[in-house]
Amino acid sequence: MTEKARIIKGVGGLYTAELCDKNCDDRYVSCRAKGAFRRDGIKPLPGDIIEFERQKDGSGFITEICPRKNSLIRPASANIDLILFVIAAAKPDPDLFLIDKMLAVACHNDIDVLMIVNKTDLADAAELCDTYRASGFDVVDFCASNPDKETIEYIRNAVCGKICFFAGASGVGKSSTINAVFPELGKELETGTLSEKIERGKHTTRKTELFRLSEDTYIADTPGFSMLEIAQYNMIPKDSLVNAFPDIEKFSLSCRYTDCSHLCEDGCGVVTALSDGTIKKSRHESYRLLFEELKNKNEWD
Repeated sequence: MTEKARIIKGVGGLYTAELCDKNCDDRYVSCRAKGAFRRDGIKPLPGDIIEFERQKDGSGFITEICPRKNSLIRPASANIDLILFVIAAAKPDPDLFLIDKMLAVACHNDIDVLMIVNKTDLADAAELCDTYRASGFDVVDFCASNPDKETIEYIRNAVCGKICFFAGASGVGKSSTINAVFPELGKELETGTLSEKIERGKHTTRKTELFRLSEDTYIADTPGFSMLEIAQYNMIPKDSLVNAFPDIEKFSLSCRYTDCSHLCEDGCGVVTALSDGTIKKSRHESYRLLFEELKNKNEWD
C-alpha cells in the first residue's frame, strides 16, 4: 500500500518527507527514490508530493512523483506558491534590472509575488513602490529595524496555506525581515534550526529546506535568489518573454502585428502605452534588455 507525503528536504539521495495524513503520530519519514527516476532524468525536489511504499525498517521507497505546478533548478524546488522578494530602498540601491529579471522568472513559472521594500527608514521608497504597484504587483513598504505590526500581519496572512520562498540580493535585509516577521522560525524546529543559517552573514548552503510555519504553510530556506535568476531566466523562450511581464503583456494584445517584438514598432500597443506613461519606462527597459539577451543567446545557439 502506498502513502503520500511532501518532500521537505533532500541531501545526498536521502529525502525527508512529511506525511499528508495529518493523523499520524510520527509525521516524518526518510525516503529513497527508485533508480528509474535517475535513468529518466527526474529528481525528487523539496515541495514535491510523492507516493511511497513503506519498508520493513520504517523508511520509504518513492515510487511516484505527483504532477508539479512548477519547478525550479536553483534553488531546487517544486510547487512554489509565493515568492517574497525583499528589496532595499537604499544601501544597496535597488537594481531594477535584477529585480525585473527575478519577477520575470516568477511570472514565467506561475508563482505569485509579494514585494517587500525594506530599509524605508533610509530612503523614500514611494516611487519604487508606485512603479511596481502600477505594474500589477503586491508591494508593502517595511522597516525590519522597526517593523509595523499591521504590515507584519499582512505578510503573515499572505503566506498562510502556501509554500513560500524568501528572495533577495545580498545586503537587502532578507534575514532581518524573516526574523522580524516570523520570529518563531528562530526557534528549533523538528527539521532543524533556521536562525543558525540565516544569521551567518554569508549564506553558503546550497540545499533547499522547507520549514513548517503552521498547517500547510511552509517557508523555504534557500541559498539566495540571485543564483535562481541566473540559472532560470534564460529558460524563458524569447517569444514568451512578454508573458513574463504582465504589465506589458496586456497591451501587446492590441498590437498591429502578431510577431511584434514590442520594442519600437509602429502600431504596437506596448509602445503606445509606454509613450503615454501607462507602462513604466524602467519596466520596458528591463524587457528590452532581456529580449536582446535572449535574442543573442538564441542566435548563438
